[in-house]
Amino acid sequence: MLSESCLLNFRDKINEIDKNIVDLLSKRKILVKKIAEFKIKNNQSIRDKKREENMLKRLINLGKKHHLPSKYITQLFQLIIKESVETQEMLLKNFYIFNKKRIFSFSFLGPKGSYSQIATTKYANQKLINHVEKECQTFKECISNVEKKISDYAILPLENSYSGPINEVFILLKKTHLFISGDIKLSVNHCLVGIKKIKLTHIKTVYSHPQPFKQCSKFIKNFPKWEIQYSKSTSDAMKKIIKYNQISNAALASEDGSKIYGLSILAKNITNQKKNFTKFILLSRDTLHSPQNKAYKTTLIFSIKKKLEIFNQFLIISKKYNLITKKLIFKDSHENTLEYNFYTNIQDHVSSLLIQNILQDIQKITTFIKILGCYPIENSLPIKI
Repeated sequence: MLSESCLLNFRDKINEIDKNIVDLLSKRKILVKKIAEFKIKNNQSIRDKKREENMLKRLINLGKKHHLPSKYITQLFQLIIKESVETQEMLLKNFYIFNKKRIFSFSFLGPKGSYSQIATTKYANQKLINHVEKECQTFKECISNVEKKISDYAILPLENSYSGPINEVFILLKKTHLFISGDIKLSVNHCLVGIKKIKLTHIKTVYSHPQPFKQCSKFIKNFPKWEIQYSKSTSDAMKKIIKYNQISNAALASEDGSKIYGLSILAKNITNQKKNFTKFILLSRDTLHSPQNKAYKTTLIFSIKKKLEIFNQFLIISKKYNLITKKLIFKDSHENTLEYNFYTNIQDHVSSLLIQNILQDIQKITTFIKILGCYPIENSLPIKI
């Protein structure tokens, strides 16, 4: 049986350990603040859920080695993470108040290094917008974040000059209540990247988003033995080859992305079309109420039945107004295949008499019509990366 003096001795040791824990938590908080300052300065997201998940896994495994239950470690460090996030968010809020500047949140597809992330940074810098970036797994998540007010804007790729429209994005645009409030063109020059320099004939598997495979199809055809594996984004593809750590794996991605992930460029300038660019759109909850003293474009999406007489009427309407439009036909596998879907840009303000007349005429032949947005026409030259 323990004596009173032994019990007091143990309690003194626990008190000393508790003091050390508090001291360490204090030092941790100082580092958290420094990290927050770095993130604010570099317009990075406050929270990195992937890192949090990896950190918890590592700590749970460490806890097991010291015979500590997983539940205990999880609850303890979830509380620590929660406090860290709240500390960083408070610093961000104070930064906003002190500088009297609003910081906007952008959602985009893929981790840092994806084309969507590059487009986001370029757009924000071009507009001199203070921003933070939120990585998403899907286009749907990007839109959902703005709809739920988690983010202010979503940046989505709309179409590529070679491979055409991004079908999934058009389907989502048809269903969301968000508006297009801007756009940006990004020059795209895909590279083949790998863990280290090897001969192209030694490559066995290539990872990337479906779009780069379409845009580099001529180059890919030269290597029929390559296994093609689709990923959520170009950044996701680069992460996969790093994770698998097989020298025979490669990815289609940007040169900027290869630098971020420390990968070697195996081949450059592999796109089918030399002047290849992707148009990205900016989605927001509110439509612009802007003056008409600038050049604007209005975007429409509508459906018409697959009937010759209906299609001919549409052609007559287009000719009648001499529209400067770009029509994009896409297939929605979830909808009636007896309809055509069109996406059209009209170079005029939505409140103009021209747009009102066009809407009035088109509504007579459509089964569905929607104004996606009205926004200023920017410089049409693609931004290089």
